[in-house]
Amino acid sequence: MRVTIILISCVLTACLFASSCGEQPAPSADSAAGEIAEIRRGNGGAPGSLDPALAQDIHAFNILTDLYEGLINVSADGSLVPGVAESWKISADGLTYEFMIRSDSRWSNDKSVVAADFVRAFRRVADPQTGSTYGFLLEAIQNFNEVQSGLMPAEQIAVAAISDRLLEIRLRDPTPYFLAILSMPTAFPVYMPTTQSSISTTPDSFVGNGAYTLSSHVPGGVIRAKRSTTYWDAASVAAEEIVYLPITDPVAELNMYRAGELDITHTIPPSHVQILENDLPDHVRIAPSLAFYYLAFDLSEPPLDDTLLRQALNMAVDRRQLVTVIGRGEQPAFAVVPPGVAGHSGFSFDWADLSASERQEQAKELYRRAGYSDDSPLTIQLTYSAGDIHETVALVVSGMWREVLGIDVTLKKMEWQYFLDTRGNRAEWQVMQFSWFGDYDDASTFMNIFRSEDAQNLAAYGNSDYDDVLAQAAIETNERQRAELMTNAESMLLRDYPIAPLYYYVSKHMINPEIVGFENNVLDRHPSKYLYKHSPN
Repeated sequence: MRVTIILISCVLTACLFASSCGEQPAPSADSAAGEIAEIRRGNGGAPGSLDPALAQDIHAFNILTDLYEGLINVSADGSLVPGVAESWKISADGLTYEFMIRSDSRWSNDKSVVAADFVRAFRRVADPQTGSTYGFLLEAIQNFNEVQSGLMPAEQIAVAAISDRLLEIRLRDPTPYFLAILSMPTAFPVYMPTTQSSISTTPDSFVGNGAYTLSSHVPGGVIRAKRSTTYWDAASVAAEEIVYLPITDPVAELNMYRAGELDITHTIPPSHVQILENDLPDHVRIAPSLAFYYLAFDLSEPPLDDTLLRQALNMAVDRRQLVTVIGRGEQPAFAVVPPGVAGHSGFSFDWADLSASERQEQAKELYRRAGYSDDSPLTIQLTYSAGDIHETVALVVSGMWREVLGIDVTLKKMEWQYFLDTRGNRAEWQVMQFSWFGDYDDASTFMNIFRSEDAQNLAAYGNSDYDDVLAQAAIETNERQRAELMTNAESMLLRDYPIAPLYYYVSKHMINPEIVGFENNVLDRHPSKYLYKHSPN
């Protein structure tokens, strides 16, 4: 899910430009003397796909970050550093990027990584026949939207191999965070001879260019990746093997960790956070994260096409009480963009600071004005996915709706893959739990998913004025004016109530103290190439 994210503080323009001049080294193998060969990571679930063009969840992104490498890489602290591109130049108007490909960058089959591999990958993502859910990340590239909508052939996307080592990308509009986008799996190269139309995700025929290569893949089960001997920076990669365990139950994952069967957990059970902080403080890592949890309303049909009703549902939820019940450090959300996003001043609901009684009274009045009462209550279904905290959130929120408004709420739990398959079919749900992990440190990564035609617009929100403001912000080069536009867009979104933002995430992991190289960062991205594990001896 995000999308992972799917989620970098140095995308500020000055930091991005500085990235092109130098490289942050990974821990050297020498510094990892005495390391244990295997690191076992909880992955939170099985990946939907290990094809970079088709991946759409954090479970896939975690693994793909190890198996592949894009033009830009992410360091241990989340900042942007050179990846396959050893350097780059950006034109004065911000529209043309030239990347110099490393001469020693190689695929796991020992073939050279060349500019044409990126051209092929970007065309494939843009091709509507591919069905790339996360293709929207590349929409800043000139002609991308036209190709994806079928108006142009894939060859028209403005990505060109000037030579084997020189790649040119031309953008439609200046995009300050474009380098950060290139660090995402959607922008990874693929090894695909011209006779192929798909890539292999099975160990026997897998070809990647990352620090690790796929060695074992049990569908729905354990995935193993071994250290790649052809990776250009292999000398700095310490751990010989990474094992990903798709454990969906946080309690089961914690039990495995405490039994010594895991080195890094995907999360921490909410009911255990405070206890673990007291009992195992050296193992607990909690840090701010660019992600938020929300409920999407189906705006395409009654009853949730009524703004008054959606506002009443929003105001009936006590977010401060919700995060207290969850008890794992989340912050209540009264807006879409999380606090601390670079260059964003933000906007929040104008009732955010009301007392609980004032807020509830206003919610009841809105509910009445929408045509509902104790004698004629709203009947509604709340759909949520199995695992993690979702059932607790569904129970708490539905309880608040019943208590404050008298709503008849039916809860429907779905297994993760079925949940993903169902979200696009609005006939199957009315209110759906979801979360979004920012792909880069900019407000647009949260705001863009609510544009009318965006593939991630779960609520089917459509506001042409909102779309226009975001389009203006996308081409605005003045930072102050761009920030004002983004704040204006957020205010429009919140006043229309297409969703109910509930809380902002924090990242939570149990980390074996013997693990070195795991650094907190707001996008919670931790490539295995920076990790190593000291032997207790």
